[in-house]
Amino acid sequence: MAQPLVMGDKIQGQCAIHQVPSPSGAPMPSPAPLAFSAPLLQGLEPTVTIGGKPVAVQGSSGFNTPPHVGLHASDPFLLPNTQQGMVMSGSPTVTAGGKPVATSSSQVSMCAQVPGQAVATVSNVTVA
Repeated sequence: MAQPLVMGDKIQGQCAIHQVPSPSGAPMPSPAPLAFSAPLLQGLEPTVTIGGKPVAVQGSSGFNTPPHVGLHASDPFLLPNTQQGMVMSGSPTVTAGGKPVATSSSQVSMCAQVPGQAVATVSNVTVA
């Protein structure tokens, strides 16, 4: 069974889609994937708490912290506020505030809809 996500839990992964400046200044693919870690801080459901923290639901999001640096000016995710992680799905049977509760098995995205991994800190509550 999946564990619920709460405020501060993270969407993590590696972004391999970014453009960085080449020695000539032209854009080129990043030579290595860039680490992504976004704590869930927006779009939470404050009326349902677990361990005193609001529960995350489908649509909850957060920004990559720290943001990717050194991107080429043409990279669409150059600005930190575009480096967003978002919960794309939730529990089919458990809702909070009318939205599916986000869990450790939820589909999540990073930057340009690249799949990421939801990392839960709650270990004593199970969501079906």
